[in-house]
Amino acid sequence: MIRSGRWSRVRAAFQLAAWLFFVALVIALRDPVEREALFGIVPLLSAHLGLATSLAARQLLSAFWPALVVLALTLAFGRFFCGWICPMGATIDATDHAVRPDKINEWRRNGRMLWIKPVKYAVLAVSLILAIAGANAAGIIDPLSLAFRSYSTVLFAYADRLAKLVFEALAAVPALSAVAEPIYGLLRERALDPNPVVFHGHLAVLAVFVGVLAVSRLARRFWCQALCPFGAVLALTARIGLLRRVVDTEACTTCRRCERSCRMNAITDSGRGTREEECVKCFECLDACRDGAISFRFSRPFGKAARPAPAAGGVRTRRQLLAGLASSALLVPLVKHNAEARKDFSAVIRPPGALPEREFLSQCLRCGACMKACPTNALHPAVMEAGLEGLFTPRLIPRIGYCEYSCVLCTRICPTDALRPLAEADKEREVIGTAVIDRNLCIPWAEARECLVCEEMCPVADKAIKLRRTRMRRNDGKAVSVSLPFVVEDRCIGCGACENKCPVSGSSAITVRVPKKAPASRESSD
Repeated sequence: MIRSGRWSRVRAAFQLAAWLFFVALVIALRDPVEREALFGIVPLLSAHLGLATSLAARQLLSAFWPALVVLALTLAFGRFFCGWICPMGATIDATDHAVRPDKINEWRRNGRMLWIKPVKYAVLAVSLILAIAGANAAGIIDPLSLAFRSYSTVLFAYADRLAKLVFEALAAVPALSAVAEPIYGLLRERALDPNPVVFHGHLAVLAVFVGVLAVSRLARRFWCQALCPFGAVLALTARIGLLRRVVDTEACTTCRRCERSCRMNAITDSGRGTREEECVKCFECLDACRDGAISFRFSRPFGKAARPAPAAGGVRTRRQLLAGLASSALLVPLVKHNAEARKDFSAVIRPPGALPEREFLSQCLRCGACMKACPTNALHPAVMEAGLEGLFTPRLIPRIGYCEYSCVLCTRICPTDALRPLAEADKEREVIGTAVIDRNLCIPWAEARECLVCEEMCPVADKAIKLRRTRMRRNDGKAVSVSLPFVVEDRCIGCGACENKCPVSGSSAITVRVPKKAPASRESSD
């Protein structure tokens, strides 16, 4: 039996420790060698992601076994994950006082917003129906992939840039440099990225993240109460959880202190009733109760000791579910619409080891782990380049960073093998695209001047970019001998080193494109 208010502080300490561990994982992604399996564990805890991804992939993905452990623990302890472990929940709690007004209207506390709670079940239904239709949008809205993506591609990138600017400025001040430089050196070694980090599409990721935090202005943990699809799965499981809130009706004075303190609006009947599916076991009601009338104990669901509250919504819940089903039918063509699929060549370059596009989209969790792990900052979240279905999936942008010839980090940390694990020897033959030269921009072709950069930067052993000595006439009419570059398509793997290093300002004179039926790999030309 749990009666002491100190448990709320134990819970807060555990939540902080879990959040710090999560942040440490994000930071450690700068160098994930020998620890790859650890990084993929966070999104794999979500039963919502596991169910939706398995439905979209048309196979049971065994990688999501940690989600089964969470569900088993939920059967024992109720919806504890949201209050003790979830990094998105911890972030919402940390920003709660900054987002909410100092005083929330009584109608928000009293339960007049209870009609909104069942919306999360409609969100869950829409996510699963889309997955059945082959459109996996679960990773866009699931709190674990959302948190991982936001922290790795937005918050870390911003903090990295800010820290570098601050410490470089301090190091320039003689009086402060002796203190600032050792600290800066330690941060560069342990936490900061060795290269400048900037993610294309970061504002779209930030907008979703801020939106989730901003809705807390309506009520504490509004996202968790009303919109979170993983929370909906946990709520359905927690209804029959064993650890339940129990109220001694003789000792209870119906002062409603516990009801006002509840962050999930899970307490009803002036403190005597409980919606167990909404209770996240934060134990703040124990702290709030001055009469010692509240305890938490293991008991059979809906027994005499527990006094459950009726599920909110009634007829409205069914209407919301039907609205969710109708919305799914309308969303399928919207999500699947992708003009890029009609082109013979695509500008969306997937990371090495990526499954065929249809399978890749069904198994990618949009967690951002591969993007954060990329040492050259080559991988970025797609916005609308691959249609709505490809939102926040990784794409390679060579002009920002190229795919390192022997690097396999992204393929080793993908939690669902949407990126197949590759050995270094296989990676060097993995084809992700083909380089194409624009002769109107290329310096030798357009200006009859020497430029050997693309050929020199090509990492393929027998060079996928060759030079052909040719006599040309310059704009001034003088005939000169120039080395003209051309691509040997059978050798090119599309790493983008040539595009990245091309000296032409603005758009590169050589770009990587992806043929719709590109081979997965090419034999070594050694």
